[in-house]
Amino acid sequence: MKLNQFTDYGLRILMYMSQKPDHLPATTITELADRFGISRNHLVKVVQFLSNNQIIDAQRGRGGGLKLYSSVETYRIGKLVRLLENDEDLINCQSPLCILAGNCGLKSILDGAMEELYKYLDQYTLEDISKPAVSKTLESLFLNIPDQQIF
Repeated sequence: MKLNQFTDYGLRILMYMSQKPDHLPATTITELADRFGISRNHLVKVVQFLSNNQIIDAQRGRGGGLKLYSSVETYRIGKLVRLLENDEDLINCQSPLCILAGNCGLKSILDGAMEELYKYLDQYTLEDISKPAVSKTLESLFLNIPDQQIF
């Protein structure tokens, strides 16, 4: 399985936001685009999706920006990946219609494997994947200090 780019960007955004100190202004799409070197247009789509699904709070205008809706320990990675991946099947026997549909065990095996993957990922939270090494890297971004000076 390979995560789609949308999921990759979504997780990066959430990890970044989880480590940003509260005393700094809210995160902006421009800030994310600059820090990650990702197209602003791509980020707008991901941020809008996360906002529509109440993962992040997006406020427009002066004093606005992006903030997490909840505390980092409440975000389960499996649930986030399932949401961002749009819970798509690994294979689709209907399009194009497979002549083996109904006489094949592959789909049920792959569906079971995906469920196990999500269960495994749900053991971890956004807090877990934003541990010290990540925190130090992000801290250097927030403070504009090269990584070599932090480590």
